[in-house]
Amino acid sequence: MWRILLCFYCFIQFDLAFAQVNSNATPAADRAAHLIEAGQAFVQKRDYVNALKSFDQAKPLLEQQNDEYRLGRLLKQIGDLYSARSYFRQSAEHYRDAITLLRKTGQNELVGDCLESLANINVNFGYSTQAITNYTRALAVKDRLNDTKGMLQCHVMLSKLYFSDKNYELALSHNREAQKLAGKDWLAETNTAIQDGVILTFLNKIGEAEAALKKAEALVAKQNNPSSSIKLLSAMANLCLAKKDKACAKLYVDSAKVLLRGSQNPELAVDALSQMAEIHKNNGDYAAAFDAMLWMDRYKDVFRTENIERISAEIREAVGAALQEKEIESLNLSNRLKESQLSREKQSRLALLRESILMDSSLVAQKRLFAALENQSQLRDIQLKKEKELSQSLSRENALKQKLLNDERRNRNFLFLGLSAMILLGGVIYLQYRKQHKNNAIIQKQSEELAVLNREIHHRVKNNLQVISSMLDLQSQTLQDSSAKGVIKEAILRVQAMAFIHQNLYRDEAVNSVNMNEYIQILSDHLFKTYNINADKIQLHTRIEPLQLHTDTAIPLGMILNELISNALKYAFKNREQGRIWVVLKKNNQELLLQVKDDGVGIPPDFDPENTSSFGYEIIQAMAQKLRARLNINGKPGTDVQLLITKFKTTA
Repeated sequence: MWRILLCFYCFIQFDLAFAQVNSNATPAADRAAHLIEAGQAFVQKRDYVNALKSFDQAKPLLEQQNDEYRLGRLLKQIGDLYSARSYFRQSAEHYRDAITLLRKTGQNELVGDCLESLANINVNFGYSTQAITNYTRALAVKDRLNDTKGMLQCHVMLSKLYFSDKNYELALSHNREAQKLAGKDWLAETNTAIQDGVILTFLNKIGEAEAALKKAEALVAKQNNPSSSIKLLSAMANLCLAKKDKACAKLYVDSAKVLLRGSQNPELAVDALSQMAEIHKNNGDYAAAFDAMLWMDRYKDVFRTENIERISAEIREAVGAALQEKEIESLNLSNRLKESQLSREKQSRLALLRESILMDSSLVAQKRLFAALENQSQLRDIQLKKEKELSQSLSRENALKQKLLNDERRNRNFLFLGLSAMILLGGVIYLQYRKQHKNNAIIQKQSEELAVLNREIHHRVKNNLQVISSMLDLQSQTLQDSSAKGVIKEAILRVQAMAFIHQNLYRDEAVNSVNMNEYIQILSDHLFKTYNINADKIQLHTRIEPLQLHTDTAIPLGMILNELISNALKYAFKNREQGRIWVVLKKNNQELLLQVKDDGVGIPPDFDPENTSSFGYEIIQAMAQKLRARLNINGKPGTDVQLLITKFKTTA
């Protein structure tokens, strides 16, 4: 009977201990999950204050567990809440921390969302450069995920930002990509078509702009969307101004005003009125522009009033939620008090049960005492036998220890000799290392001094070439013969082409390596300025691979480029205002391809490169022979000169 009672008592004690542990110590991971669920419930109720409190309590728990997966998602949710409450600085900080963890844990979809949210914050603060960077990074992520909707939004925003920065070419490129992604989204297709017409208007491509706006007009006609209609009318007004038709522009502006009077969207009204004020100003109608700005201010007041009412409603909801939370907390306290009273009553009943069990256990203890005394006498006899066996084993153990001591002395002597040999060998190695280290330091110092000397030499050569160029320029000013002046001008350009090589060399760390992309850009810009060429009319297109060429290859290549680009600028576009020049430098299998092409008048049919008296073509042929290159010239249509170089050196 007493055994049954004892087991029952132990079971009750274990049950109480287990309940107490569960009530007092919830694991950190479960606690964090409960807090996140509570925060999400507050978000659904639009109680952002308590939602932030719950998420902020869950954050250190996830950091303690090193749960980077859930921590990254939590940081993004906190950033969304701060953004909803217009706390943009805190929102941006949490988005940046979230991006690091989300990218680390492979949650690329959320990375793209965070980058897009950061870009929106940059736009709100007017940081267009940062916004472009973040939208570009978000676009790359969404492209990898094949997120069509996200890519569309990024292209639309990038087009607007580049348009605001007056970079109309890139704005047009992104808007065209957005048009491709619009698909069956009529609103997106309409807006991109309107934006296409606006950008083409600013690029002064009137014909293409008219075609784009006609397409947009057809799309707007299929919809009943005042927003699209107002945007289309503003775009048509801009087109009329570009065509210098002020009456047509005023007609479209007046039509847009009629639609705005019935608009219920303050944001749309502010945007459209801003465009109208700009149109009136360009049209010279300053009174109408001032009236549009006053009207825009009234809509801004309406927009601010709506925002204030919305924020006030959110505050009232937050206060009501806080009062409900206090009531729930008071009910929880009363329930805990009742539970503690029940627990005390249960403990008093258990105390009475323990007392009866102790009385039974005392009787059992007396019986066990008598049995223990009998066992003690038996153990003494056994202990005497074990002591005899122990003395015998100790004598055997002493003999074994003596043998081990002898072996240990012998091993110690061997170890001492080995250590001595290792120390001696280590000393020899250390001395050799010191000697080699000193030699390496001397070599490094000499190498650095040689690099500095080479850069100084290139600097001085560049300066000397500049002096020669200046002297030739001064000499040309004293000449009356225009052909002699032209010869000296060509000589100056050739000297400067070599000077640019040495300028590139003394600026870089590598003294024999020329960055061809940078060199060709500098050379072509200089030639355009020298021949007073308008880069908007005569356009230069380059496709240069990132090559680092040795000076033995770069100098003759630069001389050839100088001659070819100069010939194109001087002769290809006579009696023409516009034209294009292409320069290509790339590796083609085991050869290096240099191509200079233009869409000009071409070369005369009777021109023979082998028998020409042109000094420029003689230089080209001499440099081509030095590089072991094959020279191909095609004179129709335009001029296309290709040089396949077999002997060239790269440094990277």
